[in-house]
Amino acid sequence: MTEKSVAYRYLNIVGFTVDAVQPLALFKDEIDESTFPLWLEMGDILSITADLLTNRLSGKADKGDLLDSVLMTIGLKVTDVLIEGTAGKGYQADVCLEGEGRTVKVRVDLVTALLAAIRFKLPVGISDEALSTSSLVDRSGEQKIELDDENRLLEMLERMSPEEMGKYPI
Repeated sequence: MTEKSVAYRYLNIVGFTVDAVQPLALFKDEIDESTFPLWLEMGDILSITADLLTNRLSGKADKGDLLDSVLMTIGLKVTDVLIEGTAGKGYQADVCLEGEGRTVKVRVDLVTALLAAIRFKLPVGISDEALSTSSLVDRSGEQKIELDDENRLLEMLERMSPEEMGKYPI
């Protein structure tokens, strides 16, 4: 699995955000600087946030834990994180491990896969099907908001917190 599969497009996790009501993981393509969303459930984002905060606040971010010890003992290393599926029907995720002449592919939930990619600093292989069902967010690297309907603009402004209002150019 160390050779990247052509069936997947490898993207880096660049952040998490919340659309009007649903959270998103954001992935950036280094080649053409496109940003792609991956729709998450609210429970997913809460789990990711809790894990990241726990590691950061506990000071264990750079220290080994049970998983590190088990992987070292059995001689495996996380080499790939793969995501397939569609935004409407759900995603399936696999974490791939290699070592000592063997390859292991383990089906995990989406949160576990994203946390593995963050922890082991790996790009995420996302299938063409999963990417085609997510909408393209941004091709230019700049935030642009084009709203034809005045009511949509008003709704968006009403939902913004005062802190968010200072982020956008006027």
